[in-house]
Amino acid sequence: MKPNAFWTKAATALCALGASGAASAAVTGNAGVFSEYVFRGVAAEGGAAVQGGIDYAHDSGFLAGIWASNTALFGGSELDVYAGYLHRFSETVSLDVFALYYVLPEDQENPPFAPATQDLDTAEFGTTLYAGPVKAQFYYSPDFVATGKPSFYYSAAYTYQVTPTVAITAQAGYTHGGGAELAFGDQYFDYSLSIAKTIMKGLVFSLTAVDTNLSAADLPNGRDDDPKVYLGVKYTFDF
Repeated sequence: MKPNAFWTKAATALCALGASGAASAAVTGNAGVFSEYVFRGVAAEGGAAVQGGIDYAHDSGFLAGIWASNTALFGGSELDVYAGYLHRFSETVSLDVFALYYVLPEDQENPPFAPATQDLDTAEFGTTLYAGPVKAQFYYSPDFVATGKPSFYYSAAYTYQVTPTVAITAQAGYTHGGGAELAFGDQYFDYSLSIAKTIMKGLVFSLTAVDTNLSAADLPNGRDDDPKVYLGVKYTFDF
């Protein structure tokens, strides 16, 4: 459940496409390895995650992509598909709307909580506002992971470019709604601080510290509530 980075990347790609003045499109791929899979502050605790996807961005504003991971928050693997539309108001301000569908193939083998005894595949709808170094997002799911109840997520992030190859991002999010509270035990805040270093074109190394205000009793499958630090390396390339 991690296509968020795609929308930031797509917004940058669309700005570049728009500058060309001709109708065009970009198709990119990405592959990465992370020491942990983390979704909205909660760690899967399933070991290292190998992740990758393919993204499409047209200068009309249409965006689409797929993304997969060998480990997921509620067990097993994950495949995400998503599409949306991004509108640029200026070189630094843009807004998108999108829909995502999370496919969890092994979800019924080990249901993580009651009443999740059926297909956990989940649809979400959202919007993102980009304003220079600030990104604000909102997500809504009418039926979050088979709970039969909705989930809402709000997030804001600020990125400071220390050097042309080093960036620091501070982020905070808030999750609530009946579905999310069944899945995570309570409404909660998550927060993270990450540093990213571009090693070469397309290759980025990251170090992220993340935590929530959830207690261990709230978290699914007996996970601990300690702050997490994880490493990642990701390569993005053009087709």
